[in-house]
Parts: sequence; structure tokens; C-alpha cells
Amino acid sequence: MYEDKLKKELFEKIRKYHEINKEISERECELGKSGLTPELFKSIEEYADAFMNDDEYADLFCQLVHLQEEIDELIIDTKYAPLVGLTETQIKDLDFFMKSSDSSFELNIEKHLDTRLLILKEEMKKRLREIEPLRMGSYLDPRTYHIYNEVIRCYIYGAFEASCVLCRAIAEVIAKRFIEYKGYGDLLVGKEKQFKKLTVPGILSEKLSIQKEVIAIYSKIARKADKILHEKNEKAEEKDALEAIGLLQSFIKKFPKTL
Repeated sequence: MYEDKLKKELFEKIRKYHEINKEISERECELGKSGLTPELFKSIEEYADAFMNDDEYADLFCQLVHLQEEIDELIIDTKYAPLVGLTETQIKDLDFFMKSSDSSFELNIEKHLDTRLLILKEEMKKRLREIEPLRMGSYLDPRTYHIYNEVIRCYIYGAFEASCVLCRAIAEVIAKRFIEYKGYGDLLVGKEKQFKKLTVPGILSEKLSIQKEVIAIYSKIARKADKILHEKNEKAEEKDALEAIGLLQSFIKKFPKTL
């Protein structure tokens, strides 16, 4: 999900910020030991300028300023994509950076959000072009067609995990409907004791002799969705959702029809 990506990027930049800040402190100590002390200068401004004349220090300082700007922008993003599950340290870091942001921070929110929405719009247009060849209608009943369109919309809007999980749901419904149509519905609910552990792919293979290629497609769709649903750190990227939709389309076309 977008919030997870935002959280990861934000705290990675904060980690880097602390790291560079530490390097700056170490460099200041080194310069101080080499004789660069406040007593040599008429003002604090001249003292600061002397540090900036050191290439290594100046480079670190520029990196720090750039990171601060990136962190500010990411914090603005959290205003419409709130972060959850933060540790105590992350909460303190976030509070520090929100308080230390420059005075123009709030004034830039509208401009920044407009930029983010423009980027999102372009990303959606790109995904729309990619998904167009995978639209379908003639192979589907009205209900399944509606859910398939939800899969497409999830992909376009960047909800890649939802897209993968819905692909699995559609494939499962189609397979179970066919199993019931062929008179093996009892096996789905385990009424026959010897078949309690028989999976949907197992029924398709052992009872209905569905092609191995079709069953393999079903299993691949289901495998990704199962990981998303049951494994805490499993994520889906754009390519995963696009692959799942392509697999689902192939599954629908190759799977036997009930009518």
C-alpha cells in the first residue's frame, strides 16, 4: 500500500539524515582540532563561512539541507496518507522534523499536493495504457465482469495488493462454479470424509482432468494472493499486479465453460 511505501521512504531518509548529521559533527571536531575555533573570527557568521570553505563539510551540509527538503515533502504526504503502527522512536523523530521544518512548510502544502496529484495522474494514464489489452467482456458473466473491472481499477489506482487478491477470488469462483456444475460440489465443503483435504486444484486435476497448464495458472495466481493475505511483509508491486491480471485473463480464456 502507498502508506507503507511512504513510511519506509520517510524513515529511511530520516535515518540517513541522522547519519549525515553525525558525520558533520565528527568533521566539526576534526576542524576544531586543526585550529578552526570561534576565537579566530570576529563573528559567528565568519566562523560558519570558514566551515563552508571546507569541501567535505560543505558537501555534507548540502546533503543535509536536501534531505531536510525531501523529508518535509514526505511529511506533507502523511497529511492525506496518515502513518500507523509507528514505534516510539519513529513518533519522536516525526515530531522533531515537523517542529523543525521551515516557516514555509505549511504554505507549500497546496503546491506540493498539486504536484503529487499530477504525478499520480500521469502514473494512472501509463497504467491505463498498459492494461487496455487485458480488458475483456465476452468471456464473463455480468457479476464476474463487474469484479474483473474492479481488478482493473485497483491496478490503475495503484492498489496492487488488492488487484492480486481479487484476481485469485475470481479464479476461485470460476473454478468452484465449474466443480459444482460437474456434480462435485460436495468435495468443496468436505462432506465426503476421504476428500476433506482435497484442494480446488486437486479436484480439478483428479476428478475433472483439467489441463495441467490451466491448473498451473490457477496455482500461480493463488500463490501470490495467499502470500499477501498471510505473510506480514509480503507486498505487491506494479509488475506483480499486471502479471496477475494477465494470468487471470489467460485462465478465463482457457478454462472450460459451464454453458
